[in-house]
Amino acid sequence: MQLRFQILVAALNLCTVISGYVGSQKTLSKSNKSLELPVGVGFDLTASYGSAAVSFPNGTTVTVARVPAEQDYNDVLQRLSLASSQHLSPPYNNVGESWDDMPRQYLRKARKAVGLPASQDVGHLAKMLSNLRAAVEEKVGPIIVAAVTTMHLIALYDEDLHDAFEHIGLKYITFPVGDVGHNILYETSAAFAGYGHGLCSDYIGDPEACKNEQWNMTEQAVMAVVYTDTALSVSLSVIRSAYALWEPPYRYLSDFDLGYQANLPSTAEYWAALELKLGEILIKNPNYERPSIVMLMGNRTEESKFREILNKVLIKQMQEPPKVLSKGARGIAAEGAAEMAKREIFFAKRNLSSCSKATKDEVELPMKRVNSLREQKQI
Repeated sequence: MQLRFQILVAALNLCTVISGYVGSQKTLSKSNKSLELPVGVGFDLTASYGSAAVSFPNGTTVTVARVPAEQDYNDVLQRLSLASSQHLSPPYNNVGESWDDMPRQYLRKARKAVGLPASQDVGHLAKMLSNLRAAVEEKVGPIIVAAVTTMHLIALYDEDLHDAFEHIGLKYITFPVGDVGHNILYETSAAFAGYGHGLCSDYIGDPEACKNEQWNMTEQAVMAVVYTDTALSVSLSVIRSAYALWEPPYRYLSDFDLGYQANLPSTAEYWAALELKLGEILIKNPNYERPSIVMLMGNRTEESKFREILNKVLIKQMQEPPKVLSKGARGIAAEGAAEMAKREIFFAKRNLSSCSKATKDEVELPMKRVNSLREQKQI
């Protein structure tokens, strides 16, 4: 019940931006009212690069951009992966926490009041988001709302993403995907959706039936592996739908010293360390349910040696190797976020009668540009 309430709250937060969203290729009728189908935009903030995807009304979802990361961005992600970087952040557990965090909050507000990002870390995240936004707008025209997925970084908080979006003038779509109060869309959930799992089959005909279908999906164990130039991360999570993920910190690990670029000094030593890290959660927790699916993400997952090592680990730890999903691994999390964004916007447009309609130009002109670019094979 709490999860459904959070979904409704997320829809309510979108109400003020729906009318200006770029959008429609199809029109539905319901109770003699036309309803435009939106496009969805999703970003993925992963190690060593960011990616952007667009989900179109006809069901096509494509990665439209990948932006290499600057060193400052990589440093931020590595620092936010450390338990030592954690601090108090909303939602607070009690009044005392709120009081203790007040100086930090006042500093964030003061920086924002003079046009600065809320923190230096937020500034680096915002710069990547701004670059991704520009890349998307080259393809589909102006956007004002998007979703973002990220690595599971223990010291990254929802307020950081809100502030990064606010700094670049974008509205931030949140998803209740875990415990109450947790709205960050982790890459495990987004990739699950991107690979075609965890979302209802028909969100247009009956949104309520769609939500019930997702609510009643069967839980399963999944292993998510991110492998990029600068990092390796592994999780062994329990997931019911793209909106229902259980991924506590002890089921997740990341290592920013085991990215692909680190294999150059001592190849044999590197691959041995990577093998140990890939199997660490499975080895230390033999009673955990073994994964039925392994999802790969990142720009280095097709490296033959990596796949050889991964298969070796799975064969050692499991009687029957699981299905490995890897098609489009570089942008799959962004594509899942884009599909989820499209659906959230559609639900908001359909259910909230107080949301004003987009003008004809706002709806039609961006899609004309999209169709033109697609005909030219630019997307």
